[in-house]
Amino acid sequence: MTTLLTEFLESVLVTLISVFAPIFVLLAAILVYKIKRYKRSQYYEQTRHPYIKVVQDTGLYGEYLCVADIESTFFQPLILTNLYLPHPSKKDRTTEIDVVFINQAGIHVIESKNYSGWIFGRARDQYWTQTLPRRRKHRFFNPIKQNELHLKAIEQVLGLDRTHLHSWIVFSNRSTLKQIESPDVPVLNRQQWAKQLTTYQDFVFDQDTQVKLYETLLSFTQVDPAVTMKHIEDIESAYKQ
Repeated sequence: MTTLLTEFLESVLVTLISVFAPIFVLLAAILVYKIKRYKRSQYYEQTRHPYIKVVQDTGLYGEYLCVADIESTFFQPLILTNLYLPHPSKKDRTTEIDVVFINQAGIHVIESKNYSGWIFGRARDQYWTQTLPRRRKHRFFNPIKQNELHLKAIEQVLGLDRTHLHSWIVFSNRSTLKQIESPDVPVLNRQQWAKQLTTYQDFVFDQDTQVKLYETLLSFTQVDPAVTMKHIEDIESAYKQ
């Protein structure tokens, strides 16, 4: 009896291994590929965030996915992430920009909102609403107004005309943009945004100008950790008021 039971358990174990081992190998191969791709990205080059930290943080992961979409769409793109620029109106404050992409059509300033659920909002509203299952709701600051601040900061640093700057609000593909009123600023899911980005074919910057603008802004991605901490503290203080 014991021998039969042992043989049965051994056969079950062999079957399980033969079925699941290829799946584990495939999943491991996919994970290795994703990590290698991430470490080749400009997002990793500039932030040095470990891959595990990025995939566990919804906000960081959304930023990285935006960068990955640009890198897979454009040849040798000029991308900057997590820029801390002087606040355009408040002394001793900074404003953080998620992603900036520079090409011949101008400077694309991207505010990433890696949210799920239904999204409601109008350009003139102070706050927008995210609705989740079981009617849970979350209010968040209007991303159009948020990105407008970023555009002003870039204008001041680079001395550029506003017509050379393009504002993009990019939500997760897991979200549904239910009632969005934004006639001037594109508010899109990431997949829609990646496609629309390629439609901007204007020529306002030659290659040398693009590189100079990139080099000017690059220094604002390499800030002292104290600058980052102060920025977070300023935001938390503002929300408490």
